[in-house]
Amino acid sequence: MACYTCTGDDGTTSIIGRCNIEKDDTRIEVLGCFDELNAVVGVAETFSDSEEATSLLRTVQDDIHTICAELAAAIENLPRITEKHVERIEKIIDDAERFLEPQKSFIFPGGNKEAALLHLARTVSRRAERQLVRLAKTEEVNPFLMKYANRLSSLFHVMARVENKKGNIKEEKPTYKYYNRD
Repeated sequence: MACYTCTGDDGTTSIIGRCNIEKDDTRIEVLGCFDELNAVVGVAETFSDSEEATSLLRTVQDDIHTICAELAAAIENLPRITEKHVERIEKIIDDAERFLEPQKSFIFPGGNKEAALLHLARTVSRRAERQLVRLAKTEEVNPFLMKYANRLSSLFHVMARVENKKGNIKEEKPTYKYYNRD
């Protein structure tokens, strides 16, 4: 059996409960962004040497599958992001921030390979969130999903900072060369 179905050759696709949706529909774009984020998180997990980070990233991947199930279904009684998801991610961010020095300026994304991949996940999560906000302008979106999506970039940011701190890599801030306030 072939991996391709040919059913989308006309530029449409289907989700659970809805057929013939244009592939450039906002909901499909949001799903694509979260799918891309899930792949980036998988790469970050693969390159992580930390069992704690790997476990957390696997949990986030599971949450992203919940997000995609929620967004891809035009029917009820499928997995949804809840207040518990938001509370869990906020606790993880709070715990990580206690391990870090307060951040007083922008920092360059990068450092070690783990941190660089987490910064990439941060930027992809922000794009997914922007597309989710776009969807919310025309369709009802679960408010806990909106909160969770907003927290994801913060989670990846603090995780990147933790990885660099554990690797004794100093955070570098931009110098803004050629900026003259005179």
